[in-house]
Amino acid sequence: MNEDLYEKPVIAAIKQKLTLAESSGISEFECMGRLFNIHKNVFPPTHFQSTGIFTRHIPYVRNSSFLELGCGAGVTAITAALEGCYPVVASDISEEAVKNTLFNVTRHRVNNLISVRHGDLFDILKDSESFDIIFWNSNFLFVPENYTFKEEIYHAFYDPGYITHKRFLQDARKYLNPQGKILIGFSSQGNEAAFSELLSEHGYNYVVLYEEKGKGENAQIYKIFQLTSLI
Repeated sequence: MNEDLYEKPVIAAIKQKLTLAESSGISEFECMGRLFNIHKNVFPPTHFQSTGIFTRHIPYVRNSSFLELGCGAGVTAITAALEGCYPVVASDISEEAVKNTLFNVTRHRVNNLISVRHGDLFDILKDSESFDIIFWNSNFLFVPENYTFKEEIYHAFYDPGYITHKRFLQDARKYLNPQGKILIGFSSQGNEAAFSELLSEHGYNYVVLYEEKGKGENAQIYKIFQLTSLI
């Protein structure tokens, strides 16, 4: 199934925002008083509110190790480093996003604090690596498992069949330190019932650590979930 056969208002709205982001000429994003460059074909936090909301409200702890999966332009991971987390690992499946993050790492002079990696979820880690905080701003929008996209950037928004969420839950414990936290960025546009069912299947429960309604007409509610293990 492809996007031509499965058009929805949400998809249309995302397309419109991506087009606006590309045509606006805005190449910088401000978060917590810091400026970040945003490159073409990378998730644009200038026009989508999740990155800013999640980054501002993650509970960073000094000297704690921090992993961000799906780092986009690197806003959250770099903020974690600047707020005292160490070491920090940032990864993305998109080569453009990795290059963008590296640019911002150099801009903020945190090259010695952050390792930036290209790959899919936990594939970028060694078996010996583990973290105090694992954060994933998930691609929480649900579409059928056989849904396909013409452009890679749409995978930053959609997870067909929640396959990526399943893989995340299968592997997350392996890379979490004792007493560590698994945090997931989600929204009211995601399928929370399906996600909750997945959590139960993999031995997790969750609490809403933070939530905030976005700005603008028909704004969604953004949530940071903290997973709690039932095993």
